[in-house]
Amino acid sequence: MIVMDLKGNKLKDIPFKRSSIFIDTDLIRSVEKIIQSIYEEKDKAIVEYLKKFDDFEVDFDKNSFIVSENEIEEAIKTVNSDQNLKIIFENFLLMADRVKKFHEAQMEHFNLKGKWTTTTNGTVGQVIKPIESVCVYVPGGRAIYPSTLIMNTIPAKVAGVKKIYVSTPSKSGKISPIILALSQKLGIDSIYKLGGAVAVASFAFGTQTVPRADMIVGPGNKYFITAKKLLNGIIGIDMLPGPSEIVVIADHGSPHHIALDLLSQLEHDPDSNGYFISTDQNLMEEVKNNIILISKEAERKEILSNSLNNFFFILVSSIEEAFEVSNRIAPEHLEVVVKGVDINNIHNYVNNAGTVIIGETTPVVITDYIAGVNHVLPTGATARFSSPLGVYNFVKFYNIAQWNSSNLQKDIPIVSSLADYEGLEIHKLSVERRKI
Repeated sequence: MIVMDLKGNKLKDIPFKRSSIFIDTDLIRSVEKIIQSIYEEKDKAIVEYLKKFDDFEVDFDKNSFIVSENEIEEAIKTVNSDQNLKIIFENFLLMADRVKKFHEAQMEHFNLKGKWTTTTNGTVGQVIKPIESVCVYVPGGRAIYPSTLIMNTIPAKVAGVKKIYVSTPSKSGKISPIILALSQKLGIDSIYKLGGAVAVASFAFGTQTVPRADMIVGPGNKYFITAKKLLNGIIGIDMLPGPSEIVVIADHGSPHHIALDLLSQLEHDPDSNGYFISTDQNLMEEVKNNIILISKEAERKEILSNSLNNFFFILVSSIEEAFEVSNRIAPEHLEVVVKGVDINNIHNYVNNAGTVIIGETTPVVITDYIAGVNHVLPTGATARFSSPLGVYNFVKFYNIAQWNSSNLQKDIPIVSSLADYEGLEIHKLSVERRKI
């Protein structure tokens, strides 16, 4: 295995870029201060932070950080009166339909409703219930992401969540009309102009105006992610997503297309990272040349100039080794262009990945938007132990048990002996006093 950076420098091993935000003590202190302020001062603190971070002068008496019906109506008019926006909106609705179809099939496949039982001595089992309230967070920093709204809202809806709120940062009190129109179409209960750590803390504790939610989901900036980590346990979370990442394994294909697919994920964020793994050194060189040419002309070339520092080529001796390396990396996105590998046998090769995209005619961006699979994915090698966002994130289970008298009499001596061994007197008495 030979590992190289974009400049051709050889490296001793595969570099892994991991988030450093959780050891950034200054960041943690800043977020803790925001959390404490929201906990103690509630709406008053929200108003102060909106002015400080979003240049948004809130009318406290009118709760103007909640999106009004008039604002939603105006957003819908704006979308309908602009032909380009209307087409974009309709395309997002098509995306939503496909995402819904995927998650409905997922719900049915895992049978995530009702209850199940089995027999040990008595009858035991579990009841499955949807989480009651969820806040969907839609970031609004470098760009606007209606796709994030769809990907986080639909599995919650399919799971049966009763109350779904949206929180998104505004720009001087204004939110994208597409976001507002989509929220209305998706049946969101209410929308809040809150961003970052302020949003997490507000929904974790509840304020005079913001309802307490059982869960908050979605990606965001380092303040948002740090707040999710700090408040996990007070409010449920989906995952702690980091910058986008991609691995492409290819033994053939268009170098231009491969380069575009790699750069499509690297253009997200300066901290995004990626790897191209191949057995073909000539293909690797051609992909490298295409990456250099495309990135020089790209609109987001400043972001790419940073993220390409986190991009590496890995030359391997066999396809088997390529997949071994990829499973070590456990990437968010894995694109596979390998002869003989398709959707029917991919499970024989891949253990760790968020989404696996297979074949020359399946670019990774298909899964970002229109495939139907969820694009909220584990990053930072967490695909070793976690999964894409799905309906299973929005349900919970509780155990059930029922013994009849005959069952109980059989188990009393066993329970009594175990309780006695652990020194739990009342436990022992609880069953022994039921002897017949």
